[in-house]
Amino acid sequence: MRTRRILAVIVGIAQGAIGVFAVVFAYILFFDFPLQLFILIVFGFFSIISGLFLLTERPSP
Repeated sequence: MRTRRILAVIVGIAQGAIGVFAVVFAYILFFDFPLQLFILIVFGFFSIISGLFLLTERPSP
């Protein structure tokens, strides 16, 4: 079970970082196109939230 927790932390951190990079690059690349900017920022925030859920996952008893 310890390896599962370690893997969940690694994947959670990676997924959160990808979400942050997606939001930053969406802002940089699509600043003039509000629809594409909005869509990529929404998906970036979903990725960040999902990564945080992985990081705060409670082990089952």
